[in-house]
Amino acid sequence: MLTKTTTMFERISKAFCITLVLQAFAFMSFAQTINVKGRITNDKGEAVSDASVVVKGGTTGTASDASGSFSISVRTGATLLISAINYVEKEVTVTSAELTVTLARDEKSLGDVVVIGYGAQRKRDVTGSTVSVKGETLNEIKAPNIYNQLQGRAAGVDIVSNSSDIGTGGRILIRGSRSLSGNNNPLLVVDGMVYGGSINDLDPESIANVDILKDASATAIYGSRGSNGVLIITTKRGTAGKAVTSYNGYMGFKRAIGTYDLFNGAEYAQFKADAAAGNSNTPGQNLYALTADETANLAQGVSTDWQDLLLTGGIRTSHDVSVRGGNEKTQFYFGLGYFRETGIIPDQNLDRFSFSVNIDHKISERIKVGFTSFNTLTKSNRIGTNAYGAATRLSPLFKPYNDDGSLNFRPAIQQGADQQQINPLTSIGNNDLIRAYQRRYQFQHNFYGEVKILKDLKFRTTFGYGWSQTLNNNYTGPNTVFNSNATAAGANLSQNNAEGWQYTINNSLEYSKTFDNHKLTVQALQEVQKNHFQAQQFNGFGVPADFIQDYNWVLVNTVTPQGGNFNETGLIGYMGRAIYSFDDKYLLTATVRSDGASVLAPGHQYTTYPALSVGWNIDREKFMENVSFVSSLKLRAGWGISSNAGINAYTTLGSLNSNFYNFGAGTTAGVNLANGYTINTAPNPLLGWEKTAGTNIGVDFSLFNNRLSGTVEYYRTSTKDILLSKELPRSVGVNSQLTNVGKTSSHGMEFTLRSVNVQTKSGFTWSTDFNAFFNREKIVALQNNLQRDIGNGWFVGQPIAVIFDYKKLGIWQTSEAAQAAVYGVAPGDIKIEDVNKDNAITADDKQIIGNYQPDFVAGLTNRFEFKNFDLNIVMFGRFGQNAVVTYLSADGSAAGHPFFGNSRVQQHKVDYWTPTNPTNEFPQPDAGRDGQNFTSTLTYRDGSFIKVRTIDLGYNVPNRWLGKAGIQSLRLYVSAQNPFILWAPLVKDGLGIDPEGNGTNSNGAALSAQGGQRAVPASAVLVGMGVPSTRQFIFGANIRF
Repeated sequence: MLTKTTTMFERISKAFCITLVLQAFAFMSFAQTINVKGRITNDKGEAVSDASVVVKGGTTGTASDASGSFSISVRTGATLLISAINYVEKEVTVTSAELTVTLARDEKSLGDVVVIGYGAQRKRDVTGSTVSVKGETLNEIKAPNIYNQLQGRAAGVDIVSNSSDIGTGGRILIRGSRSLSGNNNPLLVVDGMVYGGSINDLDPESIANVDILKDASATAIYGSRGSNGVLIITTKRGTAGKAVTSYNGYMGFKRAIGTYDLFNGAEYAQFKADAAAGNSNTPGQNLYALTADETANLAQGVSTDWQDLLLTGGIRTSHDVSVRGGNEKTQFYFGLGYFRETGIIPDQNLDRFSFSVNIDHKISERIKVGFTSFNTLTKSNRIGTNAYGAATRLSPLFKPYNDDGSLNFRPAIQQGADQQQINPLTSIGNNDLIRAYQRRYQFQHNFYGEVKILKDLKFRTTFGYGWSQTLNNNYTGPNTVFNSNATAAGANLSQNNAEGWQYTINNSLEYSKTFDNHKLTVQALQEVQKNHFQAQQFNGFGVPADFIQDYNWVLVNTVTPQGGNFNETGLIGYMGRAIYSFDDKYLLTATVRSDGASVLAPGHQYTTYPALSVGWNIDREKFMENVSFVSSLKLRAGWGISSNAGINAYTTLGSLNSNFYNFGAGTTAGVNLANGYTINTAPNPLLGWEKTAGTNIGVDFSLFNNRLSGTVEYYRTSTKDILLSKELPRSVGVNSQLTNVGKTSSHGMEFTLRSVNVQTKSGFTWSTDFNAFFNREKIVALQNNLQRDIGNGWFVGQPIAVIFDYKKLGIWQTSEAAQAAVYGVAPGDIKIEDVNKDNAITADDKQIIGNYQPDFVAGLTNRFEFKNFDLNIVMFGRFGQNAVVTYLSADGSAAGHPFFGNSRVQQHKVDYWTPTNPTNEFPQPDAGRDGQNFTSTLTYRDGSFIKVRTIDLGYNVPNRWLGKAGIQSLRLYVSAQNPFILWAPLVKDGLGIDPEGNGTNSNGAALSAQGGQRAVPASAVLVGMGVPSTRQFIFGANIRF
């Protein structure tokens, strides 16, 4: 009995002890669970974002943020598995609450993934000319669109701003212009589908990456649409793991970088007196002398700065919230954005609302589907209808307000021809009198399905549909700065409604196989695209009351249709591509595509073009094994043919013009003047494709354990069958016919360098990105075997955009009066080079005096990191560029500011000639003529510059400070956008405030009607006296939950 009792007691004691031990372990395990905060970097000290951090053997996990930081709760001693694309997975044992993890690059991955069109490749395997810019790099510049963010960030990509107004973008060229008369814009692709909307509608915060395809071997995959290069935008997508919520927002204010240096009151009065003294018809007389009010105000010391009175401060704010996450089967991303900007002209504002969704779902091991949608609604007010023109023309000797405090509505009432000039301050706050409203809505929906037919064979089908609608309403009531008519009958309004849609379907079959040292991917694609566009415009006159505006057209006295537009186009394409590599050393990509375009005539609608590129990873060779300073080295070359339809819908059919002609006696419209039609342009059913052949050679290198890397490329292109108007015999009945006759060629070089200059153990890193490029274009052949087409400024053997004009030698001086008289001019007039020495200045003396293309363009970014601080400085420059400074023209035409035109209006200060100031810069003001000869020569200025585009200082708040707020990471920053112009001859000479210009000449408008160049090419940079560019100071935060 005792033995049994003892045995039972021992069992109970053992059970009790085991229970105590288990409870102790459980307690110890609970007590030693800690919140680990860490940061993941690569071997260069750069943050690794979106790295997966998972507890080994468990289900707990998270991901690193943009700064490489993460936070996770685990027990002491647990093992974390840390992995990221292109890096070797690493196991880390938790021994403390703070970790710093450095990931090594995966030599099997060998670089980032590059989107190459209908697929992706490792950067090391790419043989065409491409460049990638990450979303994090773009967002170093806080801008409303990626035009501004991409400027100076990619070699070979040339971006010029086309306006200082809010909501505007720019002109973008990839490796220059190829066509003389057609479209030179690159193709825009978003998430794998051709995008027909505006790039301004894309929220920069939703962009993960931009890949740019530049040479023919890379763009051939997109056929005729990619002939001018391709911008491939990849938006952010979901990832497997815990859902992460992010907020990225900023708010800032902006001011004009300066105002134009116009005459003050006393200087303006002196200018009037000098113009009277220089009167070439009646010396001493000025038809536009100071008015009585101006004379009295001058005595009182009045000097009104109209610019300062009109300009105000603006704001810019952006708020984006996103959620991304998922599991092995489904990944999702939802993004919501709001952007608002107000102008430095009162009552200008723009609001943009955006929403995006990306979903990827794996139905089974073989089937995968997905959906992408991005939607944008943009509303703007009073854009493009600012009163700045009046502020730069009104005399500084006029008072803005009357003695009783009311606005001096029409200050120049005593000034004869200029009495219609109205006080620009009347535009402020008068929303009933002035309305300029635009609403634009666009969406793009893409659906895809992917089926893995066999282990190495998959089929993918994608359908994309995009739609956009733009509504413009404008109303200008009487007695406003935009409408000097004083009666309601003079009130006018207009409405324009434009709508477009596009759908694309592509089906592809891809076979990918790896065997031994061989890798082969073969892809076949069929694609269909259709585009539709239509627009209508109406004008109205005689609105009975201002508040009616465009709300009720029935009450408008006269409604007149102003025009409309309709077109539909279609394209069908077939493509085959093979990508082969042997032993990761020798690379080959071959592409062939055939496209058919509806805009061309039957029999000429289809074209086929091949492309071939090769690559050699030299660093993989045995003879490189002992060259330790070379991390990677690749030589590549490519050749390809691309094409461009180059025309609009229905061009091959010709067009008719409506004209009145006399029918019987009298001149009554509809009775004696009948409406008839004449042939405007002759049809040409033989119109074909513009074809471009291109060759590219490049070297990619990485040295000193990836501390220095870069690319050097040389390219050459030749374009033939360019569409130009060919003159026809008069017997045909029309003057010209569009024909494939032109030829151009171009070549250039591009340089990209990336370096890690300093990297210390204390946490300080300094890295630099640099890129530079130049492009040289040349016309090889013109229509009718012409050697030059003066009307368009085209010359065989010369660049596409040349300056063909008279050459200014200076100003005729008093000592040269006799010699000047030979040419019919006098001291103080512009001296022009007499090329043919015939003692007369005629059109035969015009010559090529320059061109509008820069010698080279460069961008420089310096990044500094020290512990939790980061500093980014982005710079951009254009060198050897000629700009057209329109307000320096004295031609009296509407295309330029009429400098010296009878000395009628306010002027920019210049060093003009007088007998006591014998300068060679600008001629003597002449009150006797409305415009002077050869004044276009005054406008050609050195438009070179170096700008600091942005300075961005950030601080990553330590995770230990975030406590239990549920915040994974928090970065606070302050940013200055467009803070400095380091160097610009135009600014240094006091002739402008920003050499980057107010825009490009999109329609080749005439510059000078009196002895100057007939037209300015579309690629010319124009510096006008428009709304000044701005300098912004921004405060923001990036938060990750």
